[in-house]
Amino acid sequence: MSLASDITYRKAPDGSVRKVEAQKQVMEAMSHRMHVDNSILLIGKLLFGVERGPEVLNTVRTFETHCGSLAQYGMKHMRSLVNICNAGIETEKMGEASAQACFNIPSGHWGSLGKGFSA
Repeated sequence: MSLASDITYRKAPDGSVRKVEAQKQVMEAMSHRMHVDNSILLIGKLLFGVERGPEVLNTVRTFETHCGSLAQYGMKHMRSLVNICNAGIETEKMGEASAQACFNIPSGHWGSLGKGFSA
């Protein structure tokens, strides 16, 4: 959902065409998000089983353990991380590479230690 749609919806007069259109955009965005969330959850259950699927999907990412939170900006690199997984790189190997690339985790606002992981 775009921030602009949300702001437009809030500021538009009740019953106006602008408010109806903004509400439609917000609902479409929310519907898309629900579809993505539910699809990922189902894929996890199909691949790892009903009990283990959610656990596997919510496991802390190896990259973030060594390099800190991806945060919103880092999401642009998700395709690269997926490609690494698709290439069959094992968690241990990814951990070693991440530890070498990120010999220290950023502190403060952008680090994963104080604020938690982006997952």
